[in-house]
Amino acid sequence: MEKKIIITIGRQYGSGGRYVGKKLAEQLGIAFYDKELINLASKESGICGEFFEKADERNSGSLLKALAMGFSMNNAIFQSNDYLSNESLFQIQSDVIRKVAAEQSCILVGRCADYILRDNPRCVNVFISSSREDRIARLCHLHSISEDAAEEKMNKADKRRAEYYNYYSYKTWGAAATYHLCIDSSVLGI
Repeated sequence: MEKKIIITIGRQYGSGGRYVGKKLAEQLGIAFYDKELINLASKESGICGEFFEKADERNSGSLLKALAMGFSMNNAIFQSNDYLSNESLFQIQSDVIRKVAAEQSCILVGRCADYILRDNPRCVNVFISSSREDRIARLCHLHSISEDAAEEKMNKADKRRAEYYNYYSYKTWGAAATYHLCIDSSVLGI
């Protein structure tokens, strides 16, 4: 039986972590999951992907409201007065991450995958960071925005990711002790 390779990638916004993960998956010939996890969670649960997108890498500060009347998930009917919490969405997404990792070698970006798969002995957890200047330059180039807009976007995304990760994992996002390998893409390149 072939042993699976599971790599999780946490990353600072603008560090190139998603790009690194995608290229590594291509080189290794294994599956790559980032936002694709939202689509899988939606498909597995029968819940509209928009709910997962709105909760994506955000902590549970509020409830997502209003599943349409008669909308079903796993044979359970949600009435219009029911709520689906971010915790429920996180649990569904966690189940999808565990299922994907059990079925195939893959690279998983974000979404607390390292924490969710913490008991998987075949899982290697990587965090990719980069200098503030390099991240801003990369975001300016990718999104055709000003440095100020790039810095604001970067700060908001990193804050949201840190809050999400710290809330669900009870660990510290970006702290070296949390990961097996930390890479500075400013030094090593993408």
